[in-house]
Amino acid sequence: MKLEKLLEFLELEDPSEFEYFENLADLMETDMVIEPEIMYQLLETVDMEAMGEMIENYLNEILNALPEDAMEMYQLLDSVRMAFVGMAKHLEEERDLVLFADELTRFRNWYSLYSTVWVREIVEDIPREKEMPLRDALTLVRMEQLGGEKYDYIFEEAMDFEMDQYAVTFADLAQENGGAERDEELEELDLPGIEYTDHIFKPEKLH
Repeated sequence: MKLEKLLEFLELEDPSEFEYFENLADLMETDMVIEPEIMYQLLETVDMEAMGEMIENYLNEILNALPEDAMEMYQLLDSVRMAFVGMAKHLEEERDLVLFADELTRFRNWYSLYSTVWVREIVEDIPREKEMPLRDALTLVRMEQLGGEKYDYIFEEAMDFEMDQYAVTFADLAQENGGAERDEELEELDLPGIEYTDHIFKPEKLH
């Protein structure tokens, strides 16, 4: 995929116009496979403070949609939320944006395409199960909350998402501290660098 095709899908003329909640929702929920290199090009000119707020609001909506008994999935997604918000707030170097784009791409592809949730119909006869990504399962949950058909949701197979340890560090700090204390600790922390591998691209190859 080229950046131009993604912008066309998002109905944007330039990446700098990516500034609304609806833009993020469209990006996260499309069936298109998005490479981290394209995500990086999209985010290069985006206001990261606004991006952090959009991600926090978007993931809060996901958390609010989860069934009450899905505690493990709630904890997983809450840690993802804190990591992304912390990363967006403290991007200082090119490598930070590379990691942010890589992590956001992996999460997006997992959430909308590759995660596996089993949904079981609640019926009197033999129940039927169907498999779908977490994105689609939560759509059913929202419909159920509006009076739609009821289902049981089995999230165990969708618990396989892990963020990079570099990103998890931000989640830990966001959970333990707040405000100036967190900022000071981040400045003093010697975070490990990232390695440009076959899975993490070199930005200079994009221009």
